[in-house]
Amino acid sequence: MLTATYVGFALAQAALAVWAFALFARRRSLGAFVVALPIALLVWDNSIVALGALLGDGPLLVALSWPRFIGHALFTPIWIITAFEYARRAGAGSLRGRWSHVAEWALYGSMAALGFARSVVLLRLEPVVQGDLFYYTNGGGFPGPPIPALVMVVVLIAAGVLVLRATGWRWMLIGGVVMFVAAAIPTSIVGFFVSNAGEVALSLALVATERFLQQRESASLRAKGASRDE
Repeated sequence: MLTATYVGFALAQAALAVWAFALFARRRSLGAFVVALPIALLVWDNSIVALGALLGDGPLLVALSWPRFIGHALFTPIWIITAFEYARRAGAGSLRGRWSHVAEWALYGSMAALGFARSVVLLRLEPVVQGDLFYYTNGGGFPGPPIPALVMVVVLIAAGVLVLRATGWRWMLIGGVVMFVAAAIPTSIVGFFVSNAGEVALSLALVATERFLQQRESASLRAKGASRDE
């Protein structure tokens, strides 16, 4: 049953990845590009979890699992960049200065370094059996919550507030809040099922926000063109 659920997660993320890259092809912006990277990673992540029981404990599953942890370390906090970019495109003028660009990359870099230390340098693979699933989790790392992921979600929520105030679009904020609540539920109780479902919701919210911003920008350009023709 859980295997089928993770196959569903992988298919949902795959569809969102295709949508995200199509939107990037339509408008080649940094925000559009980096929103697609973690989604592509999550296709791999959910697929390997779904296939774990079929592959079984061994070097093949270990090799296929390593990219999950490397990708999470480097790509999970990159939505910090998306948050800043979307807020700017929505009209948050206070984030247009050089300081904000330096701050977003410094914050991303520090969270990626922390995630790499925790999820790669200190990685200790431990097998997990949950229902009909078999996968590896990290038994090493630092104690406590996953700080890079939490910081990323908090930044997305803050940016979602700015987007809502500027445009009335609420779904980025809602997606961030859903992910925050899902991540707060202990994995010792429900495993990673709830947090992975939250990732689907957040991915959908961010891709939909990219589409909304593109439509808004296109409408603005049409309005400016019409005003010049008058």
